[in-house]
Amino acid sequence: MDNKNTFDKLVSFIIREYWGNKDKMNLNTTIEKDLGITGTDGIEFLEKFLSHFNIDYQEDREWQTYFGSEGLILFFDWRWLFNGFKKDRVKYFDLTLEHLVKVIELGYWIDMEDEK
Repeated sequence: MDNKNTFDKLVSFIIREYWGNKDKMNLNTTIEKDLGITGTDGIEFLEKFLSHFNIDYQEDREWQTYFGSEGLILFFDWRWLFNGFKKDRVKYFDLTLEHLVKVIELGYWIDMEDEK
């Protein structure tokens, strides 16, 4: 599948399922920071994404590394609790449309590499 065609299919999926302006989306667009899909909505987004594009993945996978918390615990990130309140221990990735395009083209989930 060619990259442009895959990107267009992904953007159409995002707009249909959530929201967004196609003209403002590019490969560097992030799911959480740019599109505002976070917390349980983010996990639901990934579940729909995996199903829609028929992506193979490990079913007991933890998706929280891609999304912050939401709602009443806005000022408290639950991941700190499990890491001794030291935010630097939390491995967190900013999920991009580029990453999702790669996943669609491969047909299976790959983790984002730690680029830091």
